[in-house]
Amino acid sequence: MLEGIRAIGEAALERRPLVDALIDTQILEKQGKDRGLVVTLDLHLDPPRLEVDCRDLDEQALRDVLWVGNAAGSNSPQDRLTTDNPTYLASQTVPNLLDALPAGELKELLRRIREAVYLDLGEKAEVFPEGGGDQQYKRYRRVWDLQKLKLDGDLLGLLSKKEREGAEALCAREGVEFMSRGFLQAYARKKGKAGEAVKLVGKVLQAWVARKLDVKSSRLKLYTLAVEGDLLVHHPEYRAYVERKLVEEVFEGPEAGEGHCHACGRKGRVTANTTRFELLVFYNTDKPGFASGLRDRKKGGFLRNYTLCKGCYRALLAGERFVANELRTRLGRSDVYVIPTFHAPEAYPTVETLEGWAEYLKARLSASETIEKWHEFQRNLERYQPQEAQKGLFVLDLLFAQKARAAVKVDKLIPEVPPSRLDRLDEVRTRVFDWACEHLGEGLEWDLGLKNLFYLLPLRQRDGRAEVKPYLELLDALLVGRPLSVRALIPLLLETACVHRFERYEAYVQGRPQDPERALVLHLLRSQLFLRYLKELGQLRGLEGGGERPMAEDVVEVERSMVDEGVRAWMDGLGLSGSRRGLFLLGVLIGRIGSTPEQRESGKPILNKVHFQGMDRGKIVRLANEVYEKLRQYKIAQYNEGLYAAMKAHLDRSIGELGSPQENVYWVLSGYAYATQQAIRRKASGAEKQDEKEVTPGE
Repeated sequence: MLEGIRAIGEAALERRPLVDALIDTQILEKQGKDRGLVVTLDLHLDPPRLEVDCRDLDEQALRDVLWVGNAAGSNSPQDRLTTDNPTYLASQTVPNLLDALPAGELKELLRRIREAVYLDLGEKAEVFPEGGGDQQYKRYRRVWDLQKLKLDGDLLGLLSKKEREGAEALCAREGVEFMSRGFLQAYARKKGKAGEAVKLVGKVLQAWVARKLDVKSSRLKLYTLAVEGDLLVHHPEYRAYVERKLVEEVFEGPEAGEGHCHACGRKGRVTANTTRFELLVFYNTDKPGFASGLRDRKKGGFLRNYTLCKGCYRALLAGERFVANELRTRLGRSDVYVIPTFHAPEAYPTVETLEGWAEYLKARLSASETIEKWHEFQRNLERYQPQEAQKGLFVLDLLFAQKARAAVKVDKLIPEVPPSRLDRLDEVRTRVFDWACEHLGEGLEWDLGLKNLFYLLPLRQRDGRAEVKPYLELLDALLVGRPLSVRALIPLLLETACVHRFERYEAYVQGRPQDPERALVLHLLRSQLFLRYLKELGQLRGLEGGGERPMAEDVVEVERSMVDEGVRAWMDGLGLSGSRRGLFLLGVLIGRIGSTPEQRESGKPILNKVHFQGMDRGKIVRLANEVYEKLRQYKIAQYNEGLYAAMKAHLDRSIGELGSPQENVYWVLSGYAYATQQAIRRKASGAEKQDEKEVTPGE
């Protein structure tokens, strides 16, 4: 993965300077139906006033305002002149830059800004005479003076009713004007933190900008600072500062020294500080126990663990940003980064081929998500011929990660997936899809793409966030070819069936459908197709054979003469034998009972006879007897006696070979789902007879 990101970064740096290569375009994907806006806060210094303008948020706008993200870490001093938080610009950005910049034209301009538009809350003891207050008070000491900037209109009216009443009461008690220095000091004391007063200034500023531009606040995505019409991000001293902050600083101090780069092997100045990276998590950076010599990072404890030279560091920064911008997609509610690792120099991306590689890699993974996207990929195959011709020269690392505040949490890394593996999955998926359409009727619901497999599993969710670990483990098994056992899979598939049967949708990722009973049938059919899919891939253990004896000739003959060819072909396709075959046929009988008008009108109470949590041998025997009584009760026994006889023949011969209670229930429900689907097909095609109770074995 590291080599792939470095190769991508080197190509990206040939195309653009480092700062331009670090432009973050991910914000474009978070826009709603209303396009976001980039706001220019244009300060005029003599006399002080604020003008605002905006433009649509697009990639060119991001490059124009040099959006490279905020300073890393929520507690880091914010120093970016383009930010998604206007509070930073109205408070700490200019003071922080003044402390960090060397003498020059930009620093002098920032000093003039501070003198013209900022107010000083004073010493900490003045604001909090009784003690307390912010630990990092200096960060919040200076803030824009909105009164001096002469923001027009009723600023109090920009607050919510509760906030406005509280502010009015504070003004009356202290004898101060809203947004004056005295008000902000009093507000900070009331809240116990100067940071709260700064947040209030930012909130009022944002609401005022939205009112001035006559747009919703939610559309204001980025803010950049200008002075008398000139964007400060265009100043060469600022660009140099950003690059120095991101690169040069990490090659200074105790975490840098002379040594060998672990990425390229060259000897020279290296650094062990990789905290600027998001996706490349090299080590635990805050526990000395992970470091060489048990020394913490501030004492150079990681210099022998992993170090990078400046060239590799720059390439990895640029490569990581390109991966985040161009090689990130979604799979099963998870962000996945598709990172290639190239085995031969001729496959390495170049300035000319970089964009083509990005398009191809995302499209290739996308083709495995759904059958529709696979067809789209096939239609565009000619465009991807250069990359397809080099499939043997690279592998894919799939990094599943999610952003949590200022950090990235890695959920799973599936390394070194050859593109041929995706081809194999797609080939088998297409065969299973065609087989399903032949036996169940045409429909995209039989697609077993990687995206749709997400909903086969009983993934719980809390506060809108899914517990995706079982899904990622399943993907890992599919992509590396690891075997899966029926014994482990069936309890999961059965739990998802319970979600639909008992409508437990709030606790799981499955959305509430209009018809839960139909959703149950579709899930059970898709789960059987999934087992066949694994069987064809050679990854299923414990289904075919399963330790059962071969079917006796008399049982085979009974089934051949009594069970219609479609049911037999389905069971053969799944590889069922012995007791599983008998359980499936028992489920088919239950499905035929459930398809009678009386059962359909009363919500199919026959399903109440099936204990979804599991059924042992005794319960299966009782269920078989009850099913025959129901066949007689609904006057369809005469049409299903042959099927019942075949079911009994299988169960009587292999009753001692029944699986776990959960497996027993699953195969019964599988037969029920198959029979229900066939009844739906007959009804849709008008093939049902006048008497809907008549269901013959040959239908």
